[in-house]
Amino acid sequence: MSKLKATERLCSYCGKSTKMSFIGEMAGESNKCWYKCTRCHHLSLLNIETKSATSITDDKGPATVIYDPGTTYSVGARIFHNEFNDVGKVTKKIRTSDGSNAIMVMFEKNGERKLLENFKREKIEQEITSAEIIQ
Repeated sequence: MSKLKATERLCSYCGKSTKMSFIGEMAGESNKCWYKCTRCHHLSLLNIETKSATSITDDKGPATVIYDPGTTYSVGARIFHNEFNDVGKVTKKIRTSDGSNAIMVMFEKNGERKLLENFKREKIEQEITSAEIIQ
């Protein structure tokens, strides 16, 4: 059973579609959880859907690919991260302070995370060996 840390839902109290943050499970019910509206802070008891942990493809959108730091991704691409055991969608591409490429990914369970993309391990290893030769 996957419980999302945050989900986009319609708040029954304020009547707006907002991000709802996970509070906890209802005692005795495995498919119901408490979520709090981030706008009005009202608590709601919501039914959660069960998702298969082995399925990493989605019928609604593009195929999900397994995350690899050496690969380049486009905005809207769906990725599966093995260490997080979570599926996410690329929301934007950014350049880090050292000039590397990174992507912001909104994961279903882990929220928004920054991940490297188009990472060249050989370039880093060459810089390390050249620095050792200079010293």
